[in-house]
Amino acid sequence: MAPGSRAMRAGPAPCGTAIGIDIGGTKIDIALADHRGSILKQVRLDTLAERGPEQALRRLAGAVHELSRESAISHGIRVSGRAAVCPGVVQDDRILLAPNLPGWETLALARRLAEQLGIDRIDVWNDVRAGAMAELRFGALRNASPGLYVSLGTGLAAALTVDGKVLDGAHRAAGEIGYLVPVGGAGAHVADGAVPLEQLVGGKALARRASAILGEVTDASGLFSSPRPSARRLVEETLELLSIAIANLAVFADPQVIVIGGGMMASADVILPALAERLKKVVPFPPDLVRAHFEESASLHGAIAIALDASAGKAAPCS
Repeated sequence: MAPGSRAMRAGPAPCGTAIGIDIGGTKIDIALADHRGSILKQVRLDTLAERGPEQALRRLAGAVHELSRESAISHGIRVSGRAAVCPGVVQDDRILLAPNLPGWETLALARRLAEQLGIDRIDVWNDVRAGAMAELRFGALRNASPGLYVSLGTGLAAALTVDGKVLDGAHRAAGEIGYLVPVGGAGAHVADGAVPLEQLVGGKALARRASAILGEVTDASGLFSSPRPSARRLVEETLELLSIAIANLAVFADPQVIVIGGGMMASADVILPALAERLKKVVPFPPDLVRAHFEESASLHGAIAIALDASAGKAAPCS
């Protein structure tokens, strides 16, 4: 496999179960899944991020052990693969650019998770690239190469897929498009601690800007549905900035398909047609633009897909 990419498993799926772990700033979702990726049981924990990582890892490990017992007792199958995902740039000895997980910056997450779970190793991915893996394995990116997955949520990120692989990058930071500099941008940049594009069009930033404009607390969905002229102007500005960023990615990568996911897809009826229209105007070979198969749980299903890959060779193939 080429450096800087993560591959999908080829061949028949093993018959063991798998556990996927999705760590977020406010919650941790953990799921037991069968060899097809169908969730058998799911639990949710509060991250309690302000209390640091160790307490979260201990509680997470307890939930994983309970699901492992569930697999053995209720389904008669042992767990043969586990994987975890979280926000930020996940490196071997640290997690960078993850402000919602204070205290995790110097955490060697894969090593600490393996220790807590009593296993030799566990794969840990960035959550958005895991979402791209979910779309590769189970969703809208199957058989598409290259493919581009864009997550429009609280933050803003993307992932490029080529021949069934998710591009990781030299520093495991591929797809951090929130750091793109908008056209005409002359303000603060990453060296100043800023996230230039995300601070304009990420869901959290839009909620803040919309609340200031409308004089009432709202979220990105409320902005996109508002008929007020001031809100419509902000929507147009947002769609223009997003379309420029995505169009530039499309010109560079020439993707077959662009999949749009994330929480802002609650306003897909506004966002997708506007993006499609703009891409057709400026991209020489416009890709298909489609809504993600997974919108609210892409990262968790990605963790399951990665865990199923880890199962390869550890359980007999299913017939």
